[in-house]
Amino acid sequence: MRVMNQISKEDTILFARQLSLAIHSDIPLTQSLELINEKTDNESLKKVLKEVLDDLNIGEGFSDSISKHEKILSPFFVQMIMIGEESGTLPEILEQIAGSYEKQLETSNKLKSAITYPIILSVLMLGVVILLIVQIMPMFNDVLKSLGGEIPGITAVILNVSLFIRDNFLVIIGIIVVAIVGVYMYARTTVGQLLVDKLKFKLPIYSGLTSSLLATRFARNLGILIQSGMNYQQALELIKPTMNNQYAEEMVQKGIEDLNEGSSLEEVIEKMDLFPWLLMKLFGVAEKTGQMDKALMTAANEMEKEVEAKMARLTTVVEPMLIIVLSIIVGVILISVVLPVVNIMNSIG
Repeated sequence: MRVMNQISKEDTILFARQLSLAIHSDIPLTQSLELINEKTDNESLKKVLKEVLDDLNIGEGFSDSISKHEKILSPFFVQMIMIGEESGTLPEILEQIAGSYEKQLETSNKLKSAITYPIILSVLMLGVVILLIVQIMPMFNDVLKSLGGEIPGITAVILNVSLFIRDNFLVIIGIIVVAIVGVYMYARTTVGQLLVDKLKFKLPIYSGLTSSLLATRFARNLGILIQSGMNYQQALELIKPTMNNQYAEEMVQKGIEDLNEGSSLEEVIEKMDLFPWLLMKLFGVAEKTGQMDKALMTAANEMEKEVEAKMARLTTVVEPMLIIVLSIIVGVILISVVLPVVNIMNSIG
């Protein structure tokens, strides 16, 4: 059996928009899919569309055919298409999916932009410190030896550290590489991934952003599914893999089990303890008024603004912290250089 890569959000958005537009333009479904198949550059999508077209040509239904490819298109996307076809609202459902994915993609891109500068700054900081310790300090050590005089304690410590790093540089680099590869391999295991995903909810500063990001995605997807007439258990089953966080998926699964045992959605969400208080309180009010879908979409929009604000705050906090850390490190090194020079000058005087 051929294994294909899952289609990216960008290509899924484009596919949904194109299919919605074609159907709105009264182009028959088969012809619409043929047109999209001709235009797309995504090989995985081409293969899926070809197989779907083959199924349609022998009389199989669109929903039945598309459901064979949920590993490529995602269960959420496939289920929404099935709901749209059954209810006669496929173009509208496709627009909703595209809109939801666009919001997720936009937020993801903003997050990447927000952390890019701190990462670059961190790399530059590390480079400067390594240069000072490995190259500059050993040279300074030779100068001090030629001049003689007493070496202050702080200078002696930094010189010993710099000489040790210089003499064992390759060994240290090897240990760091092995450690990074080891952590990476462990993080790819089920236990390791669960630990990493759980830490995302515990780390200072980052935990609030993780919670808000997942809450936004959760609220928007749940709102779309409830609006389509799906019950809470079915909706959570489809939302679970969209969380992209193993720990959150486990909590959602426990929530489904609690719903099956008779718990209310408000109780389930509070027990998950994943989301900001705003969303948790919203469920109680919305469940009583029967306006859950509208409330969730409104909450998703509001939390999206909160996510943007948190990303801005994250950048605002992290950048000065990195600069302060670099300043302290460089300052200590400079002091260790200046002190023995002052002592030598005093002894000469």
